Amino acid sequence: METVIVSVSFVVTLILITVNINKFMHIFQQSFYHLGEVVPAIKTTRTYKLEIYEVVLIALGVLSFFNEYVLIPYSLFALYSAFKTVNNRPVAKKKFAYTSRVRITYSIIGIIMMALLVIVSSCATLKYVNIVFIICSLYKLMAMLFVLIGNILAQPILSCINNIYIKEARKIIDGNKNLKIIGITGSYGKTSTKNIVATILEDKYITVMTPKSYNTTLGVVKTIREQIKPYTEVFVCEMGAARLGEVAEICSIVRPDISVITSIGPQHLTTFKSMDNIVKGKFEIITEARPDAKAVLNMDNEYICEGIQKYAKNTEVIEYSMDNKNCRYTVENITMSDKGSIFDIVDGDTRIKIETRLLGKHNIYNIVCAVAIAKELGMTNQEISKAVKKIKPVEHRLELKNMGGILSLDDSFNSNPEGSKAAIETLCMFKDKYKVVVTPGMIELGEKTDELNKMLGNYATAADYVILVGKATTAKIQEGMDEKGYNNYIVVNDLYEAFAKLQEIQISHKNLLALFENDLPDSYIK
Repeated sequence: METVIVSVSFVVTLILITVNINKFMHIFQQSFYHLGEVVPAIKTTRTYKLEIYEVVLIALGVLSFFNEYVLIPYSLFALYSAFKTVNNRPVAKKKFAYTSRVRITYSIIGIIMMALLVIVSSCATLKYVNIVFIICSLYKLMAMLFVLIGNILAQPILSCINNIYIKEARKIIDGNKNLKIIGITGSYGKTSTKNIVATILEDKYITVMTPKSYNTTLGVVKTIREQIKPYTEVFVCEMGAARLGEVAEICSIVRPDISVITSIGPQHLTTFKSMDNIVKGKFEIITEARPDAKAVLNMDNEYICEGIQKYAKNTEVIEYSMDNKNCRYTVENITMSDKGSIFDIVDGDTRIKIETRLLGKHNIYNIVCAVAIAKELGMTNQEISKAVKKIKPVEHRLELKNMGGILSLDDSFNSNPEGSKAAIETLCMFKDKYKVVVTPGMIELGEKTDELNKMLGNYATAADYVILVGKATTAKIQEGMDEKGYNNYIVVNDLYEAFAKLQEIQISHKNLLALFENDLPDSYIK
């Protein structure tokens, strides 16, 4: 009987550990597998917090060391803890992806757990087993350790596999001598610019682009291996970075013929540590490009202007701007409506009439950049005007659509200081609408996070109503609104409550238009 109780208790405890391994592995995945980002996420979510029944379980685990009969209530509480853990899991907005990395990590964790089971089952004394129970009753801590150890041990295996794929990708690129490579990076706007560039160029050339947000080294490698063919003419490659050296690493595989920096700002300050590092990191796309590569740069960005003097002195720079008429490409005659935008791109003595479904000042910047690239690759003004009309709004980037019966401007991907301001300005252009901002705030802005979220609160007061998602992440936004004497807002726990509030507002305001500004990972919404 005693053996049965011990076995049941241990199996239930392992189930508890396994369920929590999934939880912590999901947080790890949403933090891009960087320990420096996992720890703040765990602190923010308070995933480590113990419920009363979990404290009782630990106490029973300790008491079982002195009296084996305590294992019976231990088993019952372990079963109850497992039930509560499984049933209290929130619905994730971003589903857990069972990638190769996850599968390898889980295999290693499984081996460790099996080894632990063998050790326990072969123990000679019950006292030794009880010590194991005391350790396992701290199942949240054990789950965190398993995930950490599993990821550390998986790294050498992953590195070997990744190096094989990287070599294969380099061989494909080197073997395609006629391939033109457009490298795009920036703190904001790179994905939208990539989509716009690819849409225009594919009207004339056989074009491949990195899909979705495949802007890491492995994402780029996967795209090359699966999509680049001997007959591909243009490869539009988005390059993301949260640390120094990450753009350079991608450039060691894909050396751009044309390098683009869409913008530079305080994005990922937590990991870059300083604005100087961010500027240096973005300019790696120029310093690590081909020797004869050209650069297409936004001259309205002060950090880019400063970086040119330091990192691009010997590079041919193609300048574009909305404010500086001395740049090669400028913009005039802008008009916007709920149908899109119309404006002229001025290139010396010529004008290109642009009609697009895209909204927002930042999208005009992206289009001007794309037009400059298209001109460099030999497209005519007429070809460009025709191709621009085919551009579709990028998903979750100021996309006008119906969300659950609510007319919405979906700008929920990776909010940033410039983009959030531009999104609110775009919302306010709809004069005949009751304008509502829904936001959980901004993250990964380092020591400037509080200051910039407070500024977001200042901007948000231009709306008729504001719904803040998560009390902790929006505290500074509230300060910014309070500073302006604005009190037409509410704080909700999650997006489900936000939608419920929008539906309530819509009863009295049929002309409701909601701006969804940013969509933080589940690990941050608290």
